[in-house]
Amino acid sequence: MTNALKRPKWLVFGVLLSMILFSNYILYRTTLFGPVPDGAAVGSLFDLLVVVPLLTYFLILRKRYSLKYVGAVILAGYAAAYFIIPSSHFSQFAFLPYVIVVSEALFIGLELFIAYKILTKLPVLLKEYRRLNGINSLFLFNVKKAAESHFPNNRLGTVLITELVMFKYALFSWKKKLSIKNGDCFTYHQKTSVNAVYIMLIHAIAIESIGLHYWLHSWNAIVAYLILLANIYGILYFLAEINATRLTPFVLSDSHLLLQTGFSKSMYLPLEDIKEISYYDGPEKFSRQEMNEIFDARAPDLIQEKPLFEIVLKGPAEYELMYGIKRKASRIVLNVDEPEKFFQEVSNKFAQK
Repeated sequence: MTNALKRPKWLVFGVLLSMILFSNYILYRTTLFGPVPDGAAVGSLFDLLVVVPLLTYFLILRKRYSLKYVGAVILAGYAAAYFIIPSSHFSQFAFLPYVIVVSEALFIGLELFIAYKILTKLPVLLKEYRRLNGINSLFLFNVKKAAESHFPNNRLGTVLITELVMFKYALFSWKKKLSIKNGDCFTYHQKTSVNAVYIMLIHAIAIESIGLHYWLHSWNAIVAYLILLANIYGILYFLAEINATRLTPFVLSDSHLLLQTGFSKSMYLPLEDIKEISYYDGPEKFSRQEMNEIFDARAPDLIQEKPLFEIVLKGPAEYELMYGIKRKASRIVLNVDEPEKFFQEVSNKFAQK
């Protein structure tokens, strides 16, 4: 058991999930165990609606992703139960869909309450946002700064603001232009195929949605529409990444280096925290252990090239992922479209500290 715990959490989770699904499947779909009592369905539902979400939270979501994904896991568990448990056993739990829908509605209601609190402070937030936007047109960074001053340590508020920002980038930023008045900006995507990566993913989701929706609709209309909404959300996310990548270059000022790669990850780095910057001369791929201490600020690419630069920090510094999830890194690797200018500018400002 000790050795198993040392393995990658995704592998442990996959093995445990497979065991749960397989054991429940053979219980009902084979004759190995003879007649299955009605009470067995209670145990199966406990596995799929309680044990699996708990495993997902502790092995995958905790300290990494938003708690809101637990709701999606519970829905997936219900769908698995619907497939695995025969209707003769499942029919006694006709109330379950209503319980799940009510639970999801309560969570959505909580998000709407947070939204109401944000709307009541909207004039103050807009004033602070406009002040920051007058300096640099970095939408995500400015919204986060404005929100943190009025909603400190509010995780649900952070989740909601992240989603609002995503919709802004995905739907209302196509004609926006970059404006940086304080500091030097460095693009990082023009020599990559990052837009092609996102367009391919959008294309794949769109095609998959059409076929999967019609197939699921013949089985369960509710599940079909839930999956369709999840796919639409995925498309909006990748559209947001395209615009965020275009509108958020790396920004170097006299006091800090702002590294925001698209929509999903960012780091505010005071120059005084830098130990050294150098051209990267290491292996092309990083080990799993190295990835735990590295902030990889490169944009996704069809063929990911080696980083151009490595920044070593004096100590672990914090960076942020989606939904306010925070991690720490002691090294940064990145690429830019103007490497020589970037290296010279950072070296000069770093030398002045």
